[in-house]
Amino acid sequence: MSNVIENPETIDVPIPSNAHTIDITSVFKPSNHSALLILNQPISVPNFKQLWSHYKLKICGDGGANRLYEYFDADSEREQYLPHFIVGDLDSLRDDVRDWYQSKGVGILPQYTQFATDIGKCLETVEVYYDLQNQGLELIPNEIDPYDGIIQKHSKLQGFNDNIQVIVIGAIDGRFDHTIHSIMLLFKLSKSNPNLKIFYLTATDLIFMIPKGLNYINYELIQDSIHGSNSGLLPLGGPITLNTKGFKWDVENWDSSIKGDVSSSNRLVGAKGVSINTNDDFILNIEMNYKKL
Repeated sequence: MSNVIENPETIDVPIPSNAHTIDITSVFKPSNHSALLILNQPISVPNFKQLWSHYKLKICGDGGANRLYEYFDADSEREQYLPHFIVGDLDSLRDDVRDWYQSKGVGILPQYTQFATDIGKCLETVEVYYDLQNQGLELIPNEIDPYDGIIQKHSKLQGFNDNIQVIVIGAIDGRFDHTIHSIMLLFKLSKSNPNLKIFYLTATDLIFMIPKGLNYINYELIQDSIHGSNSGLLPLGGPITLNTKGFKWDVENWDSSIKGDVSSSNRLVGAKGVSINTNDDFILNIEMNYKKL
């Protein structure tokens, strides 16, 4: 029998001993292997420069380079924020932007195949980059087949299995089909590329996938920016059954589907985190208070 429980504005949520932990702090201060991807939407994340400083590998997806260029008013500042690579079919990349970044030593990595999207090409570039680095090698754009060389190299990865923290700016906005494709990738890559820990960041939200099973979402170190925030438990991959602890409206044995009931406009009231048990993967969004990060 399902049940909905309304909680006070703050409750303590014990960390389940056998839970898979998702540490939100690592999104904003990643360790070791990490990548920041910029896609073709205006950069509206308030703490963009701070994020840039914390992430090791920076990649612009095609027109994302235009957005990075336009984010700054002067070349003197622009020169402090050079991506490692610009990747994609380059149909959206302005000639003047390409020339400017190329003159500064940024790697231009055309991938003209239309059997992959720019975000997919960027994510495969991330894995290829770290796989080569693990072998003591470099990713050199001039040595990559401009049609689908990244896909070719990705199919021959040498077993680099360390987790890579990836944050994507511009994945959720603009064209609706692009947004849906971005959501689809969260489900698809969780199975095919589980070492990629992917989070989407917008001007208002952090969006990521909650995997099947018992999960603990830990935000203790940045609780001021998350505790009390609005949140949605979104069954975009199919029907799910949820048990939660730490939301304003917790649920027990609660069926949720896109054609039925959805827990939107919920709130995070767990003092340091929340626990979620789900019988299948789903999408969670958390409204961020960037001023308190």
